[in-house]
Amino acid sequence: MKSQTRQVRVDKLPGWLPESVREAVLRQAGQTHVFQFSQGERKVFRRRKPIPVSEWAERHRVVHQSSIPGRWHNDVTPYMTGIMDASFFPSVETIIICKTPQTGGSEAIHNCVAYAIDRAPGPAMYVFPDRITAKENAQDRIAPMLEASPRLRTYLTGQADDTSSLRLNLAHMTIYLGWSGSVSRLGNKPIRYLVLDELDKYQNPKNEASSESLAEKRTTTWRRKRKIWKISTPTIEGGPIWRAFGEEAQAKFDFWVRCPHCGTWQLMNFDRIKWPQEDEIKQEPELVLSKRLAWYECETCGACWDDNDRDKAVRLGQWRARGTGLELSAHLKTNRPAKIGFHIPSWLSYFVSLSEIAAAFLRWKKSGNRDDLKDFMNQYKAEPWRAYDVQRSEDAILELCDDRPRGIVPGCLKDGTPRAAVLVAGVDTQHRYFRYVIRAFGWGGEEESWLVQAGSVPTFEALEQVLFKNVYLDADGKEYRVRLAVQDAMGTRTKDVYSFCARHRGKVFPYQGKRTLATPVQYSPQEFYPGTKLRIPGGLVLWKVDTTFFKNDLAAKLQILPEDPGAFHLYNGISDEYAREMTAEYYDDEKLCWMCPDNKDNHFWDCEVMALVATYELDIRNWKRRMPRGKREEQRRPEPTFQQQARPGGRPNWFARR
Repeated sequence: MKSQTRQVRVDKLPGWLPESVREAVLRQAGQTHVFQFSQGERKVFRRRKPIPVSEWAERHRVVHQSSIPGRWHNDVTPYMTGIMDASFFPSVETIIICKTPQTGGSEAIHNCVAYAIDRAPGPAMYVFPDRITAKENAQDRIAPMLEASPRLRTYLTGQADDTSSLRLNLAHMTIYLGWSGSVSRLGNKPIRYLVLDELDKYQNPKNEASSESLAEKRTTTWRRKRKIWKISTPTIEGGPIWRAFGEEAQAKFDFWVRCPHCGTWQLMNFDRIKWPQEDEIKQEPELVLSKRLAWYECETCGACWDDNDRDKAVRLGQWRARGTGLELSAHLKTNRPAKIGFHIPSWLSYFVSLSEIAAAFLRWKKSGNRDDLKDFMNQYKAEPWRAYDVQRSEDAILELCDDRPRGIVPGCLKDGTPRAAVLVAGVDTQHRYFRYVIRAFGWGGEEESWLVQAGSVPTFEALEQVLFKNVYLDADGKEYRVRLAVQDAMGTRTKDVYSFCARHRGKVFPYQGKRTLATPVQYSPQEFYPGTKLRIPGGLVLWKVDTTFFKNDLAAKLQILPEDPGAFHLYNGISDEYAREMTAEYYDDEKLCWMCPDNKDNHFWDCEVMALVATYELDIRNWKRRMPRGKREEQRRPEPTFQQQARPGGRPNWFARR
């Protein structure tokens, strides 16, 4: 059997040996010129070549509980590669991951802890929302991860007591399991690696600091060598993960993908997820999901990505910093931040179909239920749910004003593309006057809008003037006219409203609000004036509207900041009366509907709701932006015309395409 030692000349000792070791070798060697290292000594002194966490994971990590069990492959969740590698960048101490479920976030953090076990050992702690979750993760994920990997298995002691459900003692470090609300589990332990999993589900202890704060204090003694991972699906705007992402992170990163057809870099967003718009499909979420009907539209070449193309685009992607646009590694080297944040929506995930995302959105649109909206925002967009039932303040409404004067439509973009696609109006009928709003809506699913004019008029003639005779201009002199108006027909003036709608057939429709309906809008043919046997010439169709559905939508739009896509803009100098009436109603959790106190007026609020009904009927969400003259024209839907025939499925074809 060959000797396990190696002979080394004293005068040729490796230069990387510490000076103390060199001196010890010389003392032990005496006058001889030969010294022997054992295999264990050579293993200790050998300097291992550094490798990134993602490369280490592909070599040594074995996934135990997964739909794709076996060795870890970065291609399955390529966006996690950058997060894992950035976690061990020298300046980085805290990594904040705001994500949706089924994106591989927890497994990627397990990779980071496994890498630390092998390459940079130190005491580690996982903190989960409750004791049961902590025990289940220890038994079902962490312990199997150690046993399944040949490399990690060498660090197990083999003693049964060292692999308890709440503590894992390895040969050279300890992994603790803790949970929120337990002060004893979160205290009295110096921790180098801290994982705060599902942070938004934590329950804080009474008369103590938050569980998050208590756990973070355990890393104080490790100072700049510590690593803290905060990972969770967001819940509300004030939730821990969204607050950490927005306030703590010194650098925020979004994942840019690359189109497999044209090679263009782009940031994916929900508005480019499309599905067929036939009436029998576009309101049926389960049909869209079961038949995999959704696709993603490239913003440059217009190519329609199916799930496979989406996965290819993600595999070609990279993380880029918000603000600077720098690639992840370049930003870290240039700015050396201590706290970094990553945002991971569901459409990046191999495990989530584009049709599943579309179906979740359609469930909310179909039901109008705020729980469905919350599920879509949290579980698919990785954004907090804005509690729109909280009463709005007048100051918050006035902050939505821009620099436009009353009556002016927003101007074109820098490339000459018009911002406004159409003007619509909502009219609230009162006994002696009419309250109205005229609002311009932009192109596509963002539904950004600008209030053009709001006020009151005393007569139908005056209302006809502002709705259909006035011409509204933008800053460049381009003319706009109101395309469609929706008018409240209930109350004491129903007959007069019906007559007005009949005179302006196809331009204004009568409206009746209902708290709940099976669909957002139902259509009720009217042949006679109310209370009489007098026929309406040509007949009319009364639009019965689910007001809860559209008021939820309006309240959500009012929460969008003016500089963000989809904002709800007001013109400069809007009246205090408008702001006051826009804050009159509140959402009643017990009655599950919007309520208005008896002593408050809500006329402008109702007008804005009716304007949203008009955009719903025009289907503006699917209009494509007009390109400026001289540039490539995108194919767009023709201008709609009024035809009183029925669409398949019973919905009237008010705006059939020529």
